[in-house]
Amino acid sequence: MRPLRLLSLPAAAALLAAGCYSFSGTTLPAHLRTVRIDPVENKTLESALADQITQGLEEGFRSRSNLRKVNEGGDAELRCVLTDYSHRPQTTSGATVTSYRVDLLVSVLFIDRVKGDTLYKDDHVPGYGTYAVDKGETEETGKRLAVESLVKVVLDNSVSGW
Repeated sequence: MRPLRLLSLPAAAALLAAGCYSFSGTTLPAHLRTVRIDPVENKTLESALADQITQGLEEGFRSRSNLRKVNEGGDAELRCVLTDYSHRPQTTSGATVTSYRVDLLVSVLFIDRVKGDTLYKDDHVPGYGTYAVDKGETEETGKRLAVESLVKVVLDNSVSGW
């Protein structure tokens, strides 16, 4: 049987450090400091949704990235187009609709204006929300949930790192 050997302090520190990692919470290039978030273009008949999505994206970038929002220029730029809105029955009880589903579809382009790279592009980003009329919820509830869902998908795919 061999006697146990103690590791030197530098060797122990190196082993401990090897097991550690850092989570930055973002996959954004380090040279990006500012972002311009263009107002969401709306190709639907739901006039208020574009503003709600724009506000959600601005808040999301503020809370989930280190990018500072600017109105002109910007190291990065986010462009979104709301291309589809639907509101359909989700569940029924007999002939009565008990819940509805609101679906949104957005086209997204997130670009690095410094290097000219496309950081994220997707023409079919979904968001959805359901609401129960039998619980007193309204279409506005479904829209709010759909916007929250959509913003989360955009942020997960543009600024969040795993």
